[in-house]
Amino acid sequence: MFKFDSSDVMELTLDQALIKGVEAQKAGKLQEADHYYTKILKVQPKHPDANHNMGILAVSVGKIQEALPFFKTALETNSRIAQFWLSYIDALIKLNRVTDAKAVFDEAKSRGVKGDSFNQIEKRIDSSTSKNAGSYKKSVRSLNKNINTFYTSLHSQILNSASAGWLYNIQFDQGFFGKRWYGS
Repeated sequence: MFKFDSSDVMELTLDQALIKGVEAQKAGKLQEADHYYTKILKVQPKHPDANHNMGILAVSVGKIQEALPFFKTALETNSRIAQFWLSYIDALIKLNRVTDAKAVFDEAKSRGVKGDSFNQIEKRIDSSTSKNAGSYKKSVRSLNKNINTFYTSLHSQILNSASAGWLYNIQFDQGFFGKRWYGS
């Protein structure tokens, strides 16, 4: 097991750090995932995948409001990734900001984003306004399935992509996860 203390220094490409972050996140090691994503964002603040994944981390610990800037940055950097739109809209719905969710949904639709996931999230938006709990739960399960598929696909893409050869010294100091999300 890799320890994160001030004496540990690893050289990783951004892709390698992202893979390690995704693996840690999937394994439920949220603090470790936060370390990787934070280090990526220090080197490349607008990294779309790291921003998106930090948003997912924030949502997973109930910090939905704090997730919004990460999702927004991911979208501003790469609006072609449907999952970025879905995550942002989902967070807005969870915050009962249905009008904002609908506006973001409409923007995504106008940019040509479509598919079953968008049809489902549109139903969630509609069900949020009509308080249709049964439809909402089905949409949430479906969205969670889509998020898991996204992470599996992302992991495969990164593993198969050629490294640009840039190495970054990433020194893992005291974790930011605890400070950011838990206030310790």
